Amino acid sequence: MSEFDQRIKKELAGETAAIDEMLAKEGGLPDLVSAAFHGSMRRWVVLIGVMTVITGGLMIWCGYEFFRAATVDDRAYWGVWFLAAGMAQMALKQWQWMEMNRASLMREVKRLELAVATLAERSK
Repeated sequence: MSEFDQRIKKELAGETAAIDEMLAKEGGLPDLVSAAFHGSMRRWVVLIGVMTVITGGLMIWCGYEFFRAATVDDRAYWGVWFLAAGMAQMALKQWQWMEMNRASLMREVKRLELAVATLAERSK
């Protein structure tokens, strides 16, 4: 291996403790949710959050009407709407999770860029 490779390995081994400490500071799911609401797509995240709550209310209402229905046709009608609202809510939540993942990934890429820039600066 070249001298440069040896220096990179030495620097990475020296920063392992700092990286582990930084990863331990992340609080998990609450921090990921918070980061999604503070990212560049915050307006969309808020809008999708509101739509998810509305869709949840629609699901509850359709489920209630399903059990109140007297005829089979009415039950089929409310059951289809319940399933449609459920699928819509799943799609909205999937988008929220993907946005949280994107925000987390972008944060990690920025950290990596900073680490590479710092390592490049030290190697000069």
